Amino acid sequence: MRIDVNIRSTEILSHNFFSKEDGYRMSRTALITGGSSGLGFELAKNLAEKGFTTIIIARNREKLDRAVKEMGSSGHDVSGFQCDITDEDRLGEVFREVKERFGRIDFLVLNAGVVTCKLLADFKNSEELKRDLKINLWGTILSTYVFLPLLNPGARILMISSGFGLMGPAGYSVYAASKAGMINFAESLRRELLHKKISVHVACPGDMDTPQYHEEHRTMPAWMKQDAPRGMMHPKKAAEKILKKCTGNRLLVIINFEILGLILFTRLLPRKLRDAILDRMFPLPH
Repeated sequence: MRIDVNIRSTEILSHNFFSKEDGYRMSRTALITGGSSGLGFELAKNLAEKGFTTIIIARNREKLDRAVKEMGSSGHDVSGFQCDITDEDRLGEVFREVKERFGRIDFLVLNAGVVTCKLLADFKNSEELKRDLKINLWGTILSTYVFLPLLNPGARILMISSGFGLMGPAGYSVYAASKAGMINFAESLRRELLHKKISVHVACPGDMDTPQYHEEHRTMPAWMKQDAPRGMMHPKKAAEKILKKCTGNRLLVIINFEILGLILFTRLLPRKLRDAILDRMFPLPH
């Protein structure tokens, strides 16, 4: 049976991964961390619409139940697990139940994350300082480690980083470090899994119109707030664009023109000129 599953999964790799043209593809399973709201919820809905049995992991029970209820009322096969992705014991419990109920994961989406906006000197203590690193980076690494045994050849892993994983703006020092770490982790993991035919992607989107963004804007220091908000994309559109680009062995998934411009700046301009331009684009403390 194990060999048969692997053969079928490998066959998917040569077809459109998101096709629903036969019954086997209809039975595939996707697990999304941080899937109860914002981009994670839109990714979960999009994958469910593509025929995936969907598993949502989230910390907040109320939001999780609401997300599962909404997707279930649309006829989707969805299950929810309350879990903090930094809690190794709870992740292990979820792993065992997912293995027993679903057998495998065909698409692992690592979306859970937080953002803290403040100067490094303004953090109150080391525990607050570690929050973004612990959830964004360690939580992603730990979740990948725990669920990796359930991925067969043909499966895909998608990590949600940020455009700030490609550069470090003032006020986002720890957040940017966590998201940059995710990009490098994804690159290393991609090379580790090439021989297993498991694809790894990391998305670096710009701002999205999500509850997290609005909370970020509400709590950020006054000097960080710009007269005009940065261009925002609706999370539904972002989810569509991201999943459309999860093809082949593509690592970096870019869906915003401004993030593409940032990459071109980095590759084509001298570092001094690139930094001078970015210093004018993003607010600085005064």
